[in-house]
Amino acid sequence: METLRGSEQEQGGRFRQAMWRTSNAPLRYGNEVGLLKNGPAAYEDWLAAIGGARRWVHLENYIFADDSVGQRFARALSEKAGEGVPVRVLYDWFGCTDVWVPNSFWRKLRSAGVEVRVVNPPSLYRGPARFLARDHRKLVGVDGLYASVGGICIADGWLERSSETGLIYRDTAANLRGPAVADVERAFAGVWDLHGEPLPDEERPDAAWMKAAGEKATRVVIQEPGRARVLRTLEVLLATADRRMWIADAYFLSAPTLTQALISAARDGVDVRILLPATNDVRWVGALSRAGYRPLLEAGVRIFEYGGPMMHAKTHVVDGRFSRVGSTNLNVSGLLANWEADLMVEDPSFGTQMDEMFEEDLENAREVRLGGTLGTRRPRPTPDRNIGAAERRDGRRTGRGSLRGNSGAAPATVSRVGSEAFRGITDGASLEAHERKLGAAVSAGVLSLSLLAARHPRLLAWPQAAAGILAGGLGLLRATRRDSLGEGAARDTTDRRGD
Repeated sequence: METLRGSEQEQGGRFRQAMWRTSNAPLRYGNEVGLLKNGPAAYEDWLAAIGGARRWVHLENYIFADDSVGQRFARALSEKAGEGVPVRVLYDWFGCTDVWVPNSFWRKLRSAGVEVRVVNPPSLYRGPARFLARDHRKLVGVDGLYASVGGICIADGWLERSSETGLIYRDTAANLRGPAVADVERAFAGVWDLHGEPLPDEERPDAAWMKAAGEKATRVVIQEPGRARVLRTLEVLLATADRRMWIADAYFLSAPTLTQALISAARDGVDVRILLPATNDVRWVGALSRAGYRPLLEAGVRIFEYGGPMMHAKTHVVDGRFSRVGSTNLNVSGLLANWEADLMVEDPSFGTQMDEMFEEDLENAREVRLGGTLGTRRPRPTPDRNIGAAERRDGRRTGRGSLRGNSGAAPATVSRVGSEAFRGITDGASLEAHERKLGAAVSAGVLSLSLLAARHPRLLAWPQAAAGILAGGLGLLRATRRDSLGEGAARDTTDRRGD
């Protein structure tokens, strides 16, 4: 018995070592973590934390819109800055351009005393690879005592409900208290320091000096361009999963290594489920995502599509114990190119909450299956009434880890989810039709481009030449600038030695 216990402890130690090496995130003990399901809950929690700030407020978000939600946050941040509390905001240039946030919005914040920095705006001195990197994080840090990360942006869209089903725009964040707050603050400081004067030392809490606030063990995985830390930790978790791994994602265009890890786990008997949006707010991503369903389904991975306006969460839970809530989408941009922040909790009680949240979402989703009969047509589902939250929960769990109607396609549920949300894939025949349409569209595009090049070669040659000239010119400019900076640094060093 003692030998067995020793073996289990050794295996646990190796797992923790593997997680540390792949994530570069220390496991912090003594934290309290709470789920924030959907925009309204997150906004109330964030605003309450900001309202109680005494030492500082740090806010970093991919989208900070100039709408009713954005104005609420602008007022709260301005009021706090007016009290003399340092308030610092990071927003992504592309993310806020995408929703057309006017410069006057940021000027008003700055005039109120809020220090605002834009991340990665267009620059002649940055290469194309750096331009593609986006600050996709959604985090809040207050006083070194409170932090939050997740997938929720600051915009009215996160309040949306389906007129057909009553289902809300789904997303998830988590709040955090305890030593791991220091790691969230470290993530903020890393981007802040890239775009101006470094963050003051007094706004950089040290985890070693922070008091415990709970009993949960937590990692904060700080994703940076090129690091692939979330991808590597997911591969470790899939390799060690014993019973199940459930994933929710918004823009699923899986990297080849992750796809293989999902397939291998499913073939080995792990219950792998992926929850995606039925109607994606970026339509081309939804189309490409569905093009990758077949190999996963053939390996036994189960895929579900949520019937509300959008499934925007980036979460997973493994064996009811290892959970993630963060901002990283499972595509090349999220896994390799962006700044992201993900909370990984190693705790069975939090895992139970995550399981229950997934089960509720699966009750409001339909399962995509291989099979069906070619040439047959199913009646289009139509809603007969909205589904109340209490009704969706009623009878959901029939036992630990079990699902009532776990196919996600129980007739009563499907009939209420609505024709618009469920238009598309319902069986193998529809999946095959979707693949044919996508293949035809790509082939037609390639054919058209090739015919255009054959008939008018200059139409393609000139843009290619312009792109080459631009890339080469920018490269020389950056190299010249670096040389001049290097010479300046060398002269400065010489001058100091002379002193």
